[in-house]
Amino acid sequence: MVNVFKKLIRTEFGINKYNQYVGSYHKKMLEKNFDYRNLKNEEIYNDIYSSLKDKDLESLKKMFDRLTEAMLLVVKISRTYFSILLVYIFGAIFLITRDLVPWVTVVSILLMSGCFLYKTYEYVVNKFCYIDARIIIVYKSVLDQLLRGNPNTIKKV
Repeated sequence: MVNVFKKLIRTEFGINKYNQYVGSYHKKMLEKNFDYRNLKNEEIYNDIYSSLKDKDLESLKKMFDRLTEAMLLVVKISRTYFSILLVYIFGAIFLITRDLVPWVTVVSILLMSGCFLYKTYEYVVNKFCYIDARIIIVYKSVLDQLLRGNPNTIKKV
């Protein structure tokens, strides 16, 4: 699975909950009462909160760490794509300008193109997963609320 947020949500809450959350957003979009500026969704927030409120502090911290890692991975995918594009273009130009056996050049460019297409697919899927990103924002706000409200999270100096 290439979509990092989708994978995280499915791992944390299961496929059925993920489909329920996505369905909630789709329903709002179809009813034309979806406010794109409002990132909150009360229904999803309440559901996630009710499933996480009884978790212990260590579990919540691990969930927050997984969330942070997923967010960093999505940022890394977005930031490295332009470099990957440049390497692909310069690599293809380099192979074409060398006096190699034609079939070696063609096979090499085809292999590079396959890798580049995978990276492009990964970039597009993670860049334009608006519904998953909205669910992640709600999930993060629930975790923030639970970790902030827990008196055991205060660091002792």
